[in-house]
Amino acid sequence: MNHCRPFAALAACLALTGCGVVNQSSTATPAAAPAPSAASGLGDSVKDAGDIPDPCTLLSKKQVTELTGREITQIDEDGLPPGDSNRFCQWQQSGGQLAVFLGRTTEQDFTVKIADATPVNDIGERAFQLAGHLYVLYGTVSIDVYSRGDSDEENLAEATAVAQVLIPKI
Repeated sequence: MNHCRPFAALAACLALTGCGVVNQSSTATPAAAPAPSAASGLGDSVKDAGDIPDPCTLLSKKQVTELTGREITQIDEDGLPPGDSNRFCQWQQSGGQLAVFLGRTTEQDFTVKIADATPVNDIGERAFQLAGHLYVLYGTVSIDVYSRGDSDEENLAEATAVAQVLIPKI
């Protein structure tokens, strides 16, 4: 069992925010059978197979501002090609930040018990909060939402609202 997968998104976020150093290389393999892109939210779901969509295409600037209450100052895209199994988008904001990481996982890897994780109910198939991140399982997609700029409770509420908007688009 690979216990490192739940930490991949956290490590990537720490690297992006300057809190750690991570040297990552893409080891993704394209899906066996291509599926329609979920970038518009109108195609077939990729929750169990197909290309992970670019998170930057799943939320408009207006939605990000409305969901967080903060204006966007910069958008950091992953620049990865379609077919990569781990994608991210980060919206730098005045007084905060919103980051979304999407990746393939298995239920077994997602549900590895992690000390200090707090279960979150009523979103996705399973969800938990850890180190300021909301992790949501949707089929074989792990959704990691990190919202920073308000109180812990407000950040979790924002992350939950973002995940609820994302799920139908994946």
